[in-house]
Amino acid sequence: MTTTLYLIRHGLTEWNMTNRFQGSSDIPLCDKGREQAKRLSKRMENYPIHKVYASDLSRAYETAQYIAQPHNIAVKKVPELREIHFGIWEGLTQEEIVQLKEYNFTAWKQSPHDHPFPGEESFKNVQKRVMAGLEKITKNNQGENIAIVSHGGSLKLIIISLLNLPLSFYRSFWLGNTSLSIIELRKDRNVLSLLNDTSHLEDIMQ
Repeated sequence: MTTTLYLIRHGLTEWNMTNRFQGSSDIPLCDKGREQAKRLSKRMENYPIHKVYASDLSRAYETAQYIAQPHNIAVKKVPELREIHFGIWEGLTQEEIVQLKEYNFTAWKQSPHDHPFPGEESFKNVQKRVMAGLEKITKNNQGENIAIVSHGGSLKLIIISLLNLPLSFYRSFWLGNTSLSIIELRKDRNVLSLLNDTSHLEDIMQ
């Protein structure tokens, strides 16, 4: 019995466009982000989706609503799927964060899994949180096709965890806004069948 996870990053926000750390700040979708979500919804309208879950932050929840609407499914909020909480870094650009003295942002950027940061302090802490949320979802929906709308950092940690990759792999891949990744939870192993696909956005540059 295979459980299929459709892992979706939320649509674009104003802070995405200005390269500001969003983290757990509740920044809504911008108009372009809503258009991205509509494109993904159209793409997925014939996918055999049974359940839709989302982070409780509005940019993820609204994206999830677009996905769920053609399937007449109510979106269920899962707070554990929130983005990494970056504390005082949130709302700042990388250039502004570098000027802060409390943390070595340059070292964190080069090796984020090895260095502390404000808020949740470590990737291990975030990993425990998001995987606890994912376990609740999969435990109650075995054998179903589940859409999960979350955030770039949280989704990367979910993918790393399900594929038994080291946390150092975090820096080795990217997830774009409204990207679709698919992981099949099979009886004997977990299989990544799609990663960071944004083909539905080909005619609207991100």
